[in-house]
Amino acid sequence: MRRYNLIKSLGILTGVFILLLFAAGCGPATQESELTDESGSEDLGSMNSEVAQAVQEEPEEQQAESEEQDNEISTEPVSDDVGLAIDAESIEVDDNGLMVGFTIDGHAFRGDPDASIVIQEYSDYQCPFCSRFYFDTLPSIEESQLATGEAVLVYYDYPLNNIHPQASAAANAARCAGDQGAIAYWAMHDALFSSPNQWSNIDANAIFAGYAEEIGLDVDEFENCQSTGKYVDVVEADLDSGIVAGVTGTPSFLINGQLLVGAQPAAVFADAIEIIKSGDQLASNEPEPSQGSPGAAPTPAAFEDEFAGAMGDPAAPVTIIEFTDYQCPYCAQHSLDTMPGVVREMVETGRVYYVLKDLPLDQLHPNARFAAVATRCAGEQDAYWEMHDTVFANQNEWAEQTTSIKNMFSGYAGDIGLDEADFSSCLESGRHDQSVEANVNEARSLGIGGTPFFFVDGYPLNGARPLEHFQIAVELAEEGRLAEAFTPPDEPEPQEPSGPQDVPIGDAFSIGDPNAPVTIVEYTDFQCPYCSRHFQETYPQIIDNYVDEGLVRYVFKDFPLNNIHPQASLAAQAARCAGNQESFLEMHELLFSRQNEWSGKSPLDIFAGYAEELEIDSAAFEQCLADGTYADAVDADLQEGVQLGVTGTPAFFINGYPVSGAQPYSLFEQAIESLMAEAGG
Repeated sequence: MRRYNLIKSLGILTGVFILLLFAAGCGPATQESELTDESGSEDLGSMNSEVAQAVQEEPEEQQAESEEQDNEISTEPVSDDVGLAIDAESIEVDDNGLMVGFTIDGHAFRGDPDASIVIQEYSDYQCPFCSRFYFDTLPSIEESQLATGEAVLVYYDYPLNNIHPQASAAANAARCAGDQGAIAYWAMHDALFSSPNQWSNIDANAIFAGYAEEIGLDVDEFENCQSTGKYVDVVEADLDSGIVAGVTGTPSFLINGQLLVGAQPAAVFADAIEIIKSGDQLASNEPEPSQGSPGAAPTPAAFEDEFAGAMGDPAAPVTIIEFTDYQCPYCAQHSLDTMPGVVREMVETGRVYYVLKDLPLDQLHPNARFAAVATRCAGEQDAYWEMHDTVFANQNEWAEQTTSIKNMFSGYAGDIGLDEADFSSCLESGRHDQSVEANVNEARSLGIGGTPFFFVDGYPLNGARPLEHFQIAVELAEEGRLAEAFTPPDEPEPQEPSGPQDVPIGDAFSIGDPNAPVTIVEYTDFQCPYCSRHFQETYPQIIDNYVDEGLVRYVFKDFPLNNIHPQASLAAQAARCAGNQESFLEMHELLFSRQNEWSGKSPLDIFAGYAEELEIDSAAFEQCLADGTYADAVDADLQEGVQLGVTGTPAFFINGYPVSGAQPYSLFEQAIESLMAEAGG
């Protein structure tokens, strides 16, 4: 079996290769949508891990504040010798003979609460892989671990609201059912996972009420609970507790405190439980291996030859391996803009053997795995690359489909001359599922953080890059000098600033008195849910109490995390285009208050509708967007933020002092009052 030497340490990319650092890509690759830190900010690390390492960390004072906030969020006891704190009066026995009930803090459990193994499940009712766990794995766990008293399962909500707009409502529905008992909770839990297609993309409360009636609940009581959003804050607290515990996506599990990620088969859970019972650590929780001494080149690792497609001469002097996600816009950009040049100049000339592997980022792109299987099915009829090109060329057509995607792909198969019956049979067989998952697992073991991701003779390149970058890399590989480019220079670590930073205002839009004693500069991303939280909860209070009183000047800067928020840059441009007509603030408000309307979609028409709603010149606004008038200005803000140490959104500088994350109003109030006192205000 052919094996490829690949890189084990992916964080080093310096020296003459520094020009290749800055690239776009979809991420993260660990199954899920948003990378967040404890302070509630979206992380730039998934966009470019090297950049994230280069910028400065939080000052010690701010880290202490984050740690103090983290300590306020409690999670269930999960050690071997500490049991669950349960509400004894809530315990019932369900039809399967399992004990069910609630913990003191309101989390539903199944199994013996005195079991030595506590499995905390962080899940999202709209997540397809959570549904897979429910159907494929949970029954076996119930039979082998829960019914035997070996383990107890505790359910936590982790709704990925930016990609699953009904997930929080579903979580609230389950908890509302729980008001009528633990058996009622689990009955609603089962109903939600059993039929997500009925409620996922519509106003779902009426459907949830129907489930309540079928279950035999008091429907009036249930609907009153739903309509008031009784458990919205509790669900949000679960999300925060998961972030603190290291959860980045769904489903994720803490087994006696050790993290296990993904809809794993039952055998994996059984093995994990045995490992934990023996006192050992799961592999994913072991300390990271040493990266070696300073100045050393990365150490190559062996990479098995399991791939989706390949082209060129396997004996070519250089091998390029790409990990891709068919629903990722940056992968499509590479396929449409750069790959033809790579094929023409390098593959067809015998210089490069090109290998493609699948890495569907399921939580960001729920249709990506289906597309990966479809291209492999086309490969059975010697048409892998034809389907590859067709799928990327038509990405906008199929990416948002829910019910007709199979027919759509069968149509693509017919268009490229395949036997549609054989193709459909392959899709339904599931015979490529394990191969796709094998690629995903390899990517995880290599620490890949997003797509597209490339290896040139084993050396990593992340993101959608211009052809010139591949030309440089391949030429260095042909000359035997590629390894030298990855050897980091012996340079001292950059020092953190000792005081406030000089944040340029330039021509950024601002409100408030320019001579106010305090200036707040916000770096934001219109598609970021934590920026939206700041806009809704904290920003209005700052405006009312300080900006309107002439005490604070508030400055707006853009920091779009393009790899996880592909519409964020265009939204930033929309605000600026509206600003041409004195409507920046109004568009800013619409973009945040209606984030779910345009996030994850093709938003040009939606933004044009907002312009009409604001009664500005729609033609001028649309021309401004079409021309990309402010694209460079938005990118300049992003690069400026990186230089200032910004790694995620929202990020703030209060008179130059950095504050990270969607912090409560009280933190801003304290900082503003302190700075005004220093200024004698």
